[in-house]
Amino acid sequence: MKLMKLNNFHIVILSSIKWDFLWQRHQIIAEYFSTKTDVTFVETTGLRNPGLSKSIERLTRVLVSKKQIQRKTPIKNLKILPPFILPPTHSLFRQFNKNVFVPKLAKNIRQHSTKPILLITYVPTSTSLYLIDELKPEKTIYDCVLNFENFPGIPKDIVITENELIQMADMLIVDSVHLKEKHRHKKEQITQIPAAVNFEMFYEIYEQQIMRKKVNKVTYFGGIDHYRIDWSIIEQLLEKGIYVELIGPAPEGIPLRHNHLIHQDTVSHQSLPSVLKNCDTLILPYQINDFTKGTFPAKLFECFATGKPIVATALPDLVLFKDVMEIGESKEDFTEKVLVSLQNDNFQKREERILLAKDNSWSARCNSYEEVLEGLILN
Repeated sequence: MKLMKLNNFHIVILSSIKWDFLWQRHQIIAEYFSTKTDVTFVETTGLRNPGLSKSIERLTRVLVSKKQIQRKTPIKNLKILPPFILPPTHSLFRQFNKNVFVPKLAKNIRQHSTKPILLITYVPTSTSLYLIDELKPEKTIYDCVLNFENFPGIPKDIVITENELIQMADMLIVDSVHLKEKHRHKKEQITQIPAAVNFEMFYEIYEQQIMRKKVNKVTYFGGIDHYRIDWSIIEQLLEKGIYVELIGPAPEGIPLRHNHLIHQDTVSHQSLPSVLKNCDTLILPYQINDFTKGTFPAKLFECFATGKPIVATALPDLVLFKDVMEIGESKEDFTEKVLVSLQNDNFQKREERILLAKDNSWSARCNSYEEVLEGLILN
């Protein structure tokens, strides 16, 4: 029997985000493995339940579409595929997916490569299960980076489909301590691989620091939504005269209006360091709820690499780093720690944050990811 290696496989990634969304592990892993072999990146196949009008609009758009259009990318061996698929919510949608759209999507995926498939999925929905059944991959990995059970608007049977995916997967990967603890009894092969950082890119900020004695502006970057952001913290910071800059997509809008509130929509990953350069303190003002408890912020090590002071709420995975960043236990405590963050920060903390970031670069993380997959293939 021929010994299989990673470059003998066609890696198919079922992403939970679009390619041009915030640059995260989904795209980074895809780009990295495309240097080794053929990769197909399937953009989000749907997760949340759309309203009736949106459902009809989406169904009509999919039905009248003639073909699936591949996104153009300069990356060799990488195919980015925006799928014609319906959300895995209504039973009618599921029937259309299973009998019509999933087989078409599987056929389109196979056209990119004749190699056997190694599938990595980020979505534990019925659509993923249908597609796995259709593609029949040699190996299946579930890379779990969200606490789906508590995600707003999620299909009612998400716990059932996620558990089914975990059982059929050859390996389970998680990014947070909370998710590892949650799923550890469900799978023997479970590996924690947290987010990481393009260290050199964000470290440039540290070398160009604009140091002030008093906090003037704080910045949050990432997805902006009502179930993740604690808006009472933002409001209190604004009341204290602090400029608050929010960088990232806000599909649900910003519920606050204030002269000191600045919102920039999605900034390219390459441009982000230059945008962050002029802020004094970085903030991670997450709500503490059943959904966010499973969050390992993808931006954490990027924040560390800047060297800037960081104030965060007490998410389980953030409390682990309380020695190098400030944890606000309440909105009042959070605000107070922001106000004194420049005075309480010091050279040792900055150096420890930078060292943590350097040790958690994406190059090192992708190597670890590759080792995990190579080990799985050999078993």
